Amino acid sequence: LTRPHPHSPAHRHHAHNTHHAHAHAHHHHRHLRHLNNNNGIMENNACILKERPETTPTEDTFEIKSLPVPTARKDGEVLLRTLMISVDPYMRGKMREGKSYFQAPFQVGEPLDGGVVARVQDSRSPDLAKGDIVWGFLPWQDLTVVQAKTLRKLDTKAVSIEKHMSSAGYSGLSSYLPIKHIAEPKKGETAFVTGGAGAVGSCACQILRILGCKVVTCAGSAEKVKWIKGLGFEAAFNYKDTDLDEALARYCPDGVDIYFDNVGGQMLETTLNHMNDFGRVVCCGMISQYNKKPEERFGHKNLFQVIVKRLKLQGFIMSDYKQEQVVSAVTDLVGWIKDGKLKTTETVYEGLSKVPEAFIGLFTGANLGKMLVRVAE
Repeated sequence: LTRPHPHSPAHRHHAHNTHHAHAHAHHHHRHLRHLNNNNGIMENNACILKERPETTPTEDTFEIKSLPVPTARKDGEVLLRTLMISVDPYMRGKMREGKSYFQAPFQVGEPLDGGVVARVQDSRSPDLAKGDIVWGFLPWQDLTVVQAKTLRKLDTKAVSIEKHMSSAGYSGLSSYLPIKHIAEPKKGETAFVTGGAGAVGSCACQILRILGCKVVTCAGSAEKVKWIKGLGFEAAFNYKDTDLDEALARYCPDGVDIYFDNVGGQMLETTLNHMNDFGRVVCCGMISQYNKKPEERFGHKNLFQVIVKRLKLQGFIMSDYKQEQVVSAVTDLVGWIKDGKLKTTETVYEGLSKVPEAFIGLFTGANLGKMLVRVAE
């Protein structure tokens, strides 16, 4: 299947309707190849880490490989058919040797893993039935057997699978939980968000607005800025053709109280100069630095601002938050989605073989909103 250029009108349609007619026919055929009438599975392809990239990943970083077909045999086990894979920038850190910031690294020769939505094909658990749709942290392969207790059942009538993978899932949670617990926004404060057209950034902008902040944001193309402005954020600019220092002076004349940082590097250094006393910086990501060798990474020259302005800079990982905090947050997020207060778009690639292209695209700005790969219908 071909995919439209990421910034074309066809792409925006694609993000929601994803070549519906062709995809349906393609995946109907693909589904028949995988399943026969007695639930027998004929193939199990996986996306393998072929080699560790030194800098930016390439197609050679990955390999699509056929693996043995698994079967659910033990009590509590379920056989899952992967439907959709979440592709995220943090995974770049897991491609390095040694422990990443919160998980063991990917292993060369083994499937990569991450957030996956799947359908139960066969169940040995009383908690899940054949046909149930679930979310889990799973390997990137067609078929997987895991314990049912490691999965979360999804209500796909209330919210679509795409939203469960974005605004009602990790993208929404990675925005809302640190905003609530680190930024602690007060009504009327000014917030600056980098990567405003990305999966997390677009959620962060809207959640900060819901909580009463004036929001300023930026993105890396005119098309992305136009999309952000379409959500009602007039204070949005293209950082590639705008001087950040001048833009912050213009859009944030009273300074910045909250900085939701997805980029790091020069953007973090410049923004620190515009922070107000007792400002809070949510250190969510540093995508500008992920593909650089240690000696090439940006060195900040103005960290004295942290002392002078009594700033709080805090990072986070999702496992910091308790289950009850996550459940409460998901309830709020789903409510905002239903009320039309939290709107997102998704960039959807078709087929497991497109995972390398989708992953590489994260670092070239190919995605508008959340980057997803649909493996099956």
